[in-house]
Amino acid sequence: GATKFSKIQINSPCDDPFMDEEECHIVYDEPHVQIDSHRWAHPLYHVEPGCILIANEKLGGVFHQTVVLIIDHNENTGSTGMVINRPFPGNLIKIASDTDSNIDLSLKMAFSKAPVSYGGPVMQDQFSTLHGFGEVMGSKKVCPGVFVGGSSQLMQEVRRNHLHPTEVLFVKGHAAWVPGQLTREIEKGVWYIAAASADLILRYAGAPVSKDDNASDLWADVLSCMGEKYEDIATTHSGRGDERMLP
Repeated sequence: GATKFSKIQINSPCDDPFMDEEECHIVYDEPHVQIDSHRWAHPLYHVEPGCILIANEKLGGVFHQTVVLIIDHNENTGSTGMVINRPFPGNLIKIASDTDSNIDLSLKMAFSKAPVSYGGPVMQDQFSTLHGFGEVMGSKKVCPGVFVGGSSQLMQEVRRNHLHPTEVLFVKGHAAWVPGQLTREIEKGVWYIAAASADLILRYAGAPVSKDDNASDLWADVLSCMGEKYEDIATTHSGRGDERMLP
């Protein structure tokens, strides 16, 4: 009789006399699992470079509902990261002109239209770059498709029209933890840890945005992608979005 597998051709492995047709398909067929490479995130249970920290919904202050990309993590030397979901209103030429910064004029002009984000409370006069262009001189690969640094070489790529300025996020300041501090914060539940797609991490560095994205609230978007209890947290506590005045 017809089964749900009737239209599928049985190949030689399914000639096994000890299995019926459905069992053969379970054993031999390729699984059809679809993963959306654009938007995915899943919980991690340890910190590593390239992971993201998602602020617990109860955390206040400058890190309220932030998403932090971890750049370095070492139990002996400490950890550094950058907030990636606090875009400033205005581009690099405006932000760098209005505040003290370490950016030279040629870089400022080449990336005049580049977006700028608050990266954290440490060294606010320093800017770093986040991008998906690839490994260039002076850059560091943080996780697949995500790079930090290399601004001088990136400037040359902009001048060659190989890169658009809006595809580089200039991050003002950063976050830092002394040895053991971040581990203690995680043990207290201050942060959720996750791995996430490059497009989520590069949301404000020119990554594409789809109709399924919560384009104005990366914190809630990442939690939603993580599913289960995290999705419930996003639904209950989202609302303010990424663009907000800092405390």
